[in-house]
Amino acid sequence: MKSFLPIFLFPIAVGLPGCSGFQTSADPDAPASFLTGKAHTAVPSEGTFAIDLPTTLQLAAGRNLELATAIEKANRAAARSDSAALSIVPDLAVGASFAKQNGLLQETLGTPVQAKRVSGSAGLGTSSGVPGIGLDLSLSRAIFAPLAARQNRKAAVAAAEAKQHQVMADAAAAYYELVRARAALQLAREIEGAAGKLATSTRNFAEAGEGLDADAERAAATHLLRKGQTARAEAELVRRSNTLTRLLHLPVSLTLIPTDRIVAATHLIDPDEPIARMVATALQFRPEALQMRAEVAAAGHRLTEQKVKPFLPNVAAGYSNYEFAAGPGGATDADDNREEVTAMIYWKLEGLGFGNAAKAREKQAELKLARLREAAILDSIASDVSGTRAEVHAQRTRLSIGSQAAGHAKKAYELTTNRLQEAQGLPIEALDSIRTLAEARQAEIDAVLDYNIAQYRLLAALGHPQ
Repeated sequence: MKSFLPIFLFPIAVGLPGCSGFQTSADPDAPASFLTGKAHTAVPSEGTFAIDLPTTLQLAAGRNLELATAIEKANRAAARSDSAALSIVPDLAVGASFAKQNGLLQETLGTPVQAKRVSGSAGLGTSSGVPGIGLDLSLSRAIFAPLAARQNRKAAVAAAEAKQHQVMADAAAAYYELVRARAALQLAREIEGAAGKLATSTRNFAEAGEGLDADAERAAATHLLRKGQTARAEAELVRRSNTLTRLLHLPVSLTLIPTDRIVAATHLIDPDEPIARMVATALQFRPEALQMRAEVAAAGHRLTEQKVKPFLPNVAAGYSNYEFAAGPGGATDADDNREEVTAMIYWKLEGLGFGNAAKAREKQAELKLARLREAAILDSIASDVSGTRAEVHAQRTRLSIGSQAAGHAKKAYELTTNRLQEAQGLPIEALDSIRTLAEARQAEIDAVLDYNIAQYRLLAALGHPQ
């Protein structure tokens, strides 16, 4: 899709401390965005911190707790995959044992005898029959459990990448909300200043007998209301800062200030791309699609295991080599090397075979459920792409409307102010111009930031195509 622009705005080649199992480049299933690398941005623990969008995304990739949780789940799935693959490797037992027997025993011919004996052993295995090196496994599980575990690992890695996409979009949105709050505060202060000037000039006109006291009172009330809106805008800036610090797992004592001085539109995705092509791109790049394919494959392996389990044998084998010491009357004078080898092969029908059939039906149902979840996820991806694409279209239309409205409102305010200074206009006209200017400029800010947020949502909906 040539219309997708190359961007730097998602610097996600960073990792989380303590997640080495997931970050290693030796992991064949780990996506490139999760390979080695760490965020190096130094952030103070309190005070103010100027932050931009790339830093926000870098910190989100390195500090967000939800993403860290998803990565640890992928680490756990990788460990389980390794454990399943090692099920065919024998166990090793090293230790010692002691046995003492007093009382009545029976000889082979049935004669009862009073005995007192003791024995001890140490080395690879014991006289209790636990071998030093032992193997006891079901061939069906040894074959299919590693296959299912590997698919579970792929699914967990894909889920972590999907969470990363979501966190990146949420971080971008939270940053732009912080920019919105800062721009709204700046606008509120400007409008408060304009209202203050109008209140002063109107009061001067009234005191000089050239204006009405009612107009002066109305202008003073408007100025006070604008002061209240400025205070509310200041509180909103703090609230948006707290939202972003929570998402970035930063101290709440830290106040984030966006570095963007100018609110500008960010163009990442061409929304005019045909919807069918966008959906195809999302189905190719969205990690959720890969996750569901892996879950379906894992369910398929578990079903196959249950189907072939009655026909594949279980294998048990062991080898022990240790020093054994024994003697009558509690003595252990006689000691020598002892070696044992055991081997067994057997077939097992659970519940005379009916249990195997029931488990196979259970795994068949699980496979169907996985396929249904996959179909639902694919439908959700298509719907997500369609919805976010429509949102970008709508917000793009608002861009020009907001810009034009702000231009008209600014021109009207200037004309009204000039007329009032020349004693040709009415104070009520200036008050209306100030209100219109505030609304139009806020609408312009909202249009730009809503468009930027929609762009990032669409980028995440498409799966970050390269």
